[in-house]
Amino acid sequence: MASEKVIVITGASSGIGAALAGQLGSRGQRLVLAARRERELRQVSEPFGRNALPVVADVCQRSQVENLRERALAEFGHVDVWINNAGTGIARKVMELTDQEFDEMLAVNLKSAFYGMQVIVPHFKERREGHLINLSSFLSRVPFVTFRSIYSAAKAALNSLTTQLRMDLAAEYPGIHISLVMPGVVTTEFAAKALREKRHRRRSRRGL
Repeated sequence: MASEKVIVITGASSGIGAALAGQLGSRGQRLVLAARRERELRQVSEPFGRNALPVVADVCQRSQVENLRERALAEFGHVDVWINNAGTGIARKVMELTDQEFDEMLAVNLKSAFYGMQVIVPHFKERREGHLINLSSFLSRVPFVTFRSIYSAAKAALNSLTTQLRMDLAAEYPGIHISLVMPGVVTTEFAAKALREKRHRRRSRRGL
């Protein structure tokens, strides 16, 4: 069909990424789905047959993000939409964070999207069109759960990085669209875990 697009989704093995794959795949779009968990990733892609290419990838590694783009181009010839969705969180308030946790959360929630932007935008520039979508969170603006401190901070940085890229491209490349999506609470494993942690911390403060 003429409306078919080639869409890359990172973090596609569960949650929002898997839901996006399901909706887009059911509409006949061609999908390139990336995640670290191979079994779950194949389960998401299997219903769409040759219209879906699963690529096991750690998007915290630039070389693996570059390989993801090359696999997409080799399979489908071009990319229309690239969705940086991969992300994770931990339950730590600011004063509880270790250096390792800080670095890991920035890598998964910020640097992975940064790699995605730098990898796919040159392809969009060559075609003078394309759509980059970065998945952020309302927690980047609202301190609803303070123990998601570094996750929220990384997403706030992603908000700014996305806006800067949009401004950089707007004048010379009007056919390239840069979008930022900030979901609220959704019914995913990630959100359910955050709510459980919030209730647990409240009970702990009360001595329950």
